[in-house]
Amino acid sequence: MKSLKIIILRQKTKVSEPYLQSFYYQGNLHIPVTTLLEKLNSNEPLIDAEGNEADYIHFECSCEQGLCGSCSMVINGTPSLACQVFCDNIIDENNTIKIEPLSKFPVICDLIVDRQEMFNTMKEMELWLTSSAKVNPDKVPFQYEVSQCLMCGLCLEACPNYAKGDFFAGAPAAVASIKMIEQEQDLNHKTFIKKIYKKKVFNGCSKALACQNICPMKIPTQIAMSKMNKLSVWKMWQLFSKDK
Repeated sequence: MKSLKIIILRQKTKVSEPYLQSFYYQGNLHIPVTTLLEKLNSNEPLIDAEGNEADYIHFECSCEQGLCGSCSMVINGTPSLACQVFCDNIIDENNTIKIEPLSKFPVICDLIVDRQEMFNTMKEMELWLTSSAKVNPDKVPFQYEVSQCLMCGLCLEACPNYAKGDFFAGAPAAVASIKMIEQEQDLNHKTFIKKIYKKKVFNGCSKALACQNICPMKIPTQIAMSKMNKLSVWKMWQLFSKDK
């Protein structure tokens, strides 16, 4: 069996300094990173690579099917859902894996981060329905695609334009905006969403499309933003569009 070295960027509290701590694991490597972390935590006590007793590793996971988004973290430099990344596919030439929390959100403890800012943005942009939903049958396939957003934060982690506390809301807001616009019947609410989309998304996006490349659900964020840009920015298109 191969011996695997796991390097984890840890942080005890919101205000404490982060530090690197390494562990060794020997066993089956065809397991997801979430299972690897669970196996490390099953040791009593947990001993690090230096032979010192360590605190158990804090992380989040729930479904372990890639459908809840709670296990978002950075694995070997790539924002990922840990339950979908298998160790034997990512170990480097030194049999090492490095695991870090998402850097675009405040750390709560170890690999657990506070993604409240995403939900605060949804509130600020009023991304909810104020009327009964009505969807054009031709738009149902696209509506299904954008409805799969996990709010996992991987797209924001990968985005070169998103930063903590900045005005730019990123792909989750764009995806939720087009979902609401295509269902909402309240014209005043649709107008509000268009205006705040221009402020919170269009004005900050450089079209790097890292969001689309990293999305675990393969949501077509480029199409979502293109549709919203047409509705909220391009006045000539709006003049002739029936979808207002």
